Amino acid sequence: MAGTVAGMAAYLKARIDLGTLAAGDRLPPTPALMKQFELSDNAVYRAIALLKAEGYVESQQGKGVFVSDRRKLIAGAMRIKGITSPGETIHHKLSARVQAPGWVAADLGEGECVNRVRTVNKGDVVLQASQSWVHVDVAEVVPEVDLPEACNPTWQAVYEERSGHPVTAASKTVDARITTAADREALGLDADFAVLVMRSVYVTGDKVIGVGEGIYAPGHPLAIS
Repeated sequence: MAGTVAGMAAYLKARIDLGTLAAGDRLPPTPALMKQFELSDNAVYRAIALLKAEGYVESQQGKGVFVSDRRKLIAGAMRIKGITSPGETIHHKLSARVQAPGWVAADLGEGECVNRVRTVNKGDVVLQASQSWVHVDVAEVVPEVDLPEACNPTWQAVYEERSGHPVTAASKTVDARITTAADREALGLDADFAVLVMRSVYVTGDKVIGVGEGIYAPGHPLAIS
């Protein structure tokens, strides 16, 4: 029986999540994937495009498609479930009603939203400083987003459970920059460094309900096993 695009993508994602396909591993060439999953070349390309969109793989010109470095991202589903690595703790810093910054408003819409700030620590070391800007409609279902404390496990997971509407990380961008003053304060740094920045957009149905940004400390990438 012929496979499906979604089936191929799900199979490869599962292998990556389990670690049987590791960062830097090259995916089999297109003809091999066509044979394995009984798909056309176009269907294989579409499945690879899905994996790329979720940050699982990346193309290297003239070399092929490779598994992305898992240290540089948190898979959307794992982020929503609030999964951390052993020894890590989450410290909630702030919940406040604010006007959406320009780059956030481009996805979330203009107007008031809830800004939530937290860090992921390992002992006294800050591994990641993150913020989320949450649509005010979410507060009607999850009033805890306005409280100065963490949601258990995350506001996305609580919203999904209470509303019955699945929440997905619809897009993810990874970039790097030299630390700003705010970055240095959040990460406890006393000098400029290059840091990894990841931004995610959270969606339920066709509505954006949150935008997130995570800044990773130099030398302390957050690994997902």
